[in-house]
Amino acid sequence: MSEFKRYAKCPVCGERTVLSVPQDIVKKAKRFPFTLKVVHEDHHFYINIDSRASITDILKPELVE
Repeated sequence: MSEFKRYAKCPVCGERTVLSVPQDIVKKAKRFPFTLKVVHEDHHFYINIDSRASITDILKPELVE
């Protein structure tokens, strides 16, 4: 299984990070944008991806939870 590599700036700590999005995630989505939880160091945030696994939004945890 291959992965899509995406870059994002963490909205919690401001650090730029590389994300590995498995290709099968896109196949499992029933609708788009699809929200994924990203664990980053000792915190987390969320990203929305489209049908090509491109990041459409980067969300702080309080916007989703």
